[in-house]
Amino acid sequence: MNNEMIKDLTEGNVAKQLLSYATPFILASILQALYGLVDIVIVGQFVGSTGISAVGISGQVLVLLTAMAIGFSSGGQIYIAQLVGAKNLERLNRTIGTLFSLLGLLAVGLTILGLCFCPTILRLLNTPEEAFPQARMYMMVCSIGLLFIYGYNGVCAVLRGMGESKLPLFFVGIATVVNIVLDFLFIGGFGLAATGAALATVLGQAVSFIASSIYLYRRRKAFGFDFRPASFQIDSHAATIITKLGVPLALQQVLINVSMMFVNSKVNSCGLTASAVDSVGTKINSIMGVVCGAMNAATSAMVGQNIAAGKKERIQRIFWTNEGICCIFFVIVACMFWFFPAQIFSIFNREPEVLALAPLYLKIAIVFYATFATMSAPLGIINGVGHAKLNLILAIADGFVVRIGLTVLFGDVLGMGLPGYWLGNAVAGFTTTIVGGLYYASGRWKKRTLLTEQVHQ
Repeated sequence: MNNEMIKDLTEGNVAKQLLSYATPFILASILQALYGLVDIVIVGQFVGSTGISAVGISGQVLVLLTAMAIGFSSGGQIYIAQLVGAKNLERLNRTIGTLFSLLGLLAVGLTILGLCFCPTILRLLNTPEEAFPQARMYMMVCSIGLLFIYGYNGVCAVLRGMGESKLPLFFVGIATVVNIVLDFLFIGGFGLAATGAALATVLGQAVSFIASSIYLYRRRKAFGFDFRPASFQIDSHAATIITKLGVPLALQQVLINVSMMFVNSKVNSCGLTASAVDSVGTKINSIMGVVCGAMNAATSAMVGQNIAAGKKERIQRIFWTNEGICCIFFVIVACMFWFFPAQIFSIFNREPEVLALAPLYLKIAIVFYATFATMSAPLGIINGVGHAKLNLILAIADGFVVRIGLTVLFGDVLGMGLPGYWLGNAVAGFTTTIVGGLYYASGRWKKRTLLTEQVHQ
């Protein structure tokens, strides 16, 4: 196998490598977040709170449906990073084909589920009646496009596991441009409201996936995967490792999003204005989330290669570099949202009722952003060493039990209502920070058995 596209992350300056890897990932993630932000902005200007509520609620369901893509792609990326660090290039080829096939099967299955249970899910989320028709159409259109979303995530996972983070930025840039142009055309021009936003999102993802697939096919010798039908055969050993890693990661995403949907249902019950504020806020939160998430992914890739190469002292430098970068970014964002909440919200919606509630939302959200900043490095260690069981524990605790429990405690038991629902959701994230931080401090990650040693030829 030709290894032209593999980047060695086990040598060189840690801070420079982490930023070099993470920056394209951050930019790509911000561009992906712009999908939702652009949808909200354009829908808000042309449709109003009804459209914003529809896109926000259905968008949360779409995030849930794509959780398996994120989980299995992340699992594949972790395993690929360790294979690269261990120089096991022959197994790398089989792992790539297996990952693509698993993601394709998952996408088809979840598309069917999304189409069949769309109305039921939206009813469970207390979707306002005024927004229900648009929410249903948005969710159905996006469900049909899951195959493109899963395919793109698979391609990016392979590239990032090899240490390449610049190419995904290029492809998501294409998707963003297509999405923005089609948003204006479908929503502003044709008056398709939330349905137009969904079509623009799906077509943008489709163009990105097709472009990335064509690029990799033309460079298949350098990529190390020939794309022949036989190469997509699922290898049982690779599937076992990817599933072992992917299921807890996917479950973490699912449970976090289910718990957030529970929070959203509580918020939605407070009326259309509260729902619109929450929908806008969720999109704004994604900016902080994608930056820290990108740092987490960069850390995971670097830890995966370095743990397989036996360079454990280097991993400690990676951890603290991540913490420093994320905390600096948090301070900048927190100051902006504390002092300019109405101005930030007015970009998306200028209705007086929404702007009046914006400062309360963003001040509570700052607590949420603190959890993003502090959990990135510990999660990077946990994912990089492939600790699937701990991810499962975090999925159940942070992703479900604590978030729902605190939301009910603050909002209902203590009678705080809407602010309590938001506060419970914000504070829950510290569960991952605390548990992950204790795991890193214990040093037990140094004794983990490598994934490349768990499955033999």
